[in-house]
Amino acid sequence: MRVVIYEENHDKLYPLTNLVPQFNLRVGARTIAENSASFFRRCKVNLVCRERFGMVMARSTEPAIYLSGRLLMTSGIALPRTDVRFVVDADTVGFFKKDPPFPRTLDEIKDTLSRIRVTRKINGMVVKHAWDLIALNHTMLGRHYVAVRRKGRVIRNAYVRGKSIHVARGARIHKLVFLDATEGPIYIDRNAELLPFSSVVGPSYIGEGSIIDQAKVVGSSIGPQCRIGGEVENSIFQGYSNKHHDGFIGHAFIGEWVNLGALTTNSDLKNNYGPVRIHVGSEVHETGMTKLGCFVGDHSKLGIGTLIPTGAVIGSFVNFAGGGMMDVSVRDFQWIVGSRKEEYDLHKALHTARIVMKRRGINFSQRYEEIIRILHGEICRSN
Repeated sequence: MRVVIYEENHDKLYPLTNLVPQFNLRVGARTIAENSASFFRRCKVNLVCRERFGMVMARSTEPAIYLSGRLLMTSGIALPRTDVRFVVDADTVGFFKKDPPFPRTLDEIKDTLSRIRVTRKINGMVVKHAWDLIALNHTMLGRHYVAVRRKGRVIRNAYVRGKSIHVARGARIHKLVFLDATEGPIYIDRNAELLPFSSVVGPSYIGEGSIIDQAKVVGSSIGPQCRIGGEVENSIFQGYSNKHHDGFIGHAFIGEWVNLGALTTNSDLKNNYGPVRIHVGSEVHETGMTKLGCFVGDHSKLGIGTLIPTGAVIGSFVNFAGGGMMDVSVRDFQWIVGSRKEEYDLHKALHTARIVMKRRGINFSQRYEEIIRILHGEICRSN
């Protein structure tokens, strides 16, 4: 049997899905795809997404379980005997296909799904909007910790409260570090480093190779190869991003290759304590959440002294300099200095992206460049 994880309604997660497939977004200590695959360790996993990502599913004659990229599984699925749709509450989140032909594209998956009438309830949660990632992060941190809780090692240097702490091999924890797992588990992945005067309060995940430098990290997921200073609360860093200086990021999702300059701070609570609205272009969405910060797309750079309003949506390849308050909605490929705005030249954007990725030892591939060019073309056509 195979497992196929596919994108669905990825546009609802803008700008986080501009340059990565929906199922590669991080929630807890894993991506959505990693979380689903963990329930099928003996099965081959295929991925189906937008053509720009170049993931082509091979033909097969094996029965297959198809799972939506919106689904956060919380338990396994018994193998059905016939074709069924999987549902969580009222939401369809996948299906089982017993016999060929097996769909290989998003359009074929949608067509197949429309013809399956029998339903089966499964256990999980559904990510319908970008803010759901923030709302569900604590729950997933707890679930992912359970899978590794007996594989850690003794912590000798840090001041520790609570026992639910996993430190992977190769991770370094210096003296004068405080780990507080009384409110939730802490998972420190391989080759991560916690420098003196840092504190991590659970539930939290520190990703592989990330450095926590005199920072306070509370209830957050820090992806691989990040550099974190200052204060981070109830947030997700997808990976490969910098917030190395003082400043506050709360209830936010920060994409890849983002740089937040010194004292960059976001608001995550309205002055009237009311529910936060999200502005995406001309659309306004009611989130129902009282605490919600910002969403920052991949490769955006925010200069020193940047202030980010509550519920801000900042696209990919946004450069903001000069300090002060940003707009609540900033579209992709914008260069903003004070009151002056202009388009971010594509060639300059690509040049900077190559430099930034090389610094982390990541190859700037031809495929990745093409993905960026496709996004830029879409933005140009929509203006």
